[in-house]
Amino acid sequence: MWMGPKLIVGIKDNPEYFQTVLNSPHLLDKMEQYNFFRIVNGLFAAPGHMWKNERKLLNRSFSPTMLTSFVDTFNDKDFIMVDSLRKFVGKGEVDLHLPIAKCTIDSIFGTAFGKDLNTQGHDGADEYLHSMDTFFSLVFKRILHVERYPEHVYRLTKDFQTETNCVNIIRGMSHDLMQQLKLNSKNNRAQQQKEDACGRKPNLNFAESLFEIAEHNPRWQEKHIRDHIDTIIAAGHDTTATTMSNLLLMLAIHQDVQEAVYQEVMSVCPDKTKPVTTEETNGLVYTEMVCKETMRLFPVGPLIGRTCTADVKLDEKHTIPAGCCVALGIYQIHRDPSIWGPEPTKFNPDHFLPEKVAERHPYAYLPFSGGPRNCIGIRYAWLSMKILIAHLVRNYRFRTSLKMEDVKVKFAIILRITNGCIVSIEER
Repeated sequence: MWMGPKLIVGIKDNPEYFQTVLNSPHLLDKMEQYNFFRIVNGLFAAPGHMWKNERKLLNRSFSPTMLTSFVDTFNDKDFIMVDSLRKFVGKGEVDLHLPIAKCTIDSIFGTAFGKDLNTQGHDGADEYLHSMDTFFSLVFKRILHVERYPEHVYRLTKDFQTETNCVNIIRGMSHDLMQQLKLNSKNNRAQQQKEDACGRKPNLNFAESLFEIAEHNPRWQEKHIRDHIDTIIAAGHDTTATTMSNLLLMLAIHQDVQEAVYQEVMSVCPDKTKPVTTEETNGLVYTEMVCKETMRLFPVGPLIGRTCTADVKLDEKHTIPAGCCVALGIYQIHRDPSIWGPEPTKFNPDHFLPEKVAERHPYAYLPFSGGPRNCIGIRYAWLSMKILIAHLVRNYRFRTSLKMEDVKVKFAIILRITNGCIVSIEER
């Protein structure tokens, strides 16, 4: 299709094509429309040549050792959420998306930045979370309206004013965080130098890695660091919170699946007063299948866009021409009946039984994208989600009046269930 003068090639139902596109060195750059994301210019939207070096430098912030060090924070924040939900027990159906979002953003700040934001203890983050949601909605609206692409035209709209207000709120939080992180970075440097002198490479969280990279890269300005901070907050907490909201709703709709998850959790980590360990999450096999099935039906990133810098051959009949854009329909391929069977919209965790995964093309399922430019936080997301779901189901039973046929989605930058996470809560 054409959007103004720009040709966009859409692919939605061929895993081989997905694999070719996501692994091509000529398709590492994001679509030009990603420039509309003014607050997420880090790894999410960076040009291919910049992304490659910075991804390599930041990978260690999500290494297995670092992930293990995050487990205590995940558990601490999840215990707080479990306690905060008690006020909803027996009170009928409520939307749990905001409590989940507060829990995930607290976890992001605690793990990536070493800061206790404690949004679950007050309402201070509500404005920030609302601004983030509004910002993404306005960016998607602009992407769909080619007449708003020129900046001088977009600045004349009311949406630009609303978006600017959202950006100011979002950047206000990251600015305050930056000042604290700079101070902490100086205080921690002496200890890190001691560890370096002893031949031990220090474990650095995301923020510490940013400041260390900046020390050895003069081109890194404060804006560059802030862009990465804004990106990890926006991309990290919102995607996890949305997936967890969707997951809880699926458990509430499918009581048999919820019971199976509960039985597995109670066989692996039955003591609700104790934290969930990394080793215990490895035993939550069926729970992970349920997470994967939720992300199949409701992938938070429903569309991936890349720019083609040189001709890329898909097969003998099809070549993507240089200069065009490529849009990969993750939502569509996740619901393709030729891949997922005659009932592709049915919620069925058995899609992820080992024998079924083995016979399916690896690029038929892409909740975290694929290829070299996949999501840096894959392992972080799986670990945090499995720990949180274990805490929730061993404390509460979730029900809802909604049925699968009632569930409606909003197709945007982040795919959302428009019904919300409407559930009632009962004590176990």
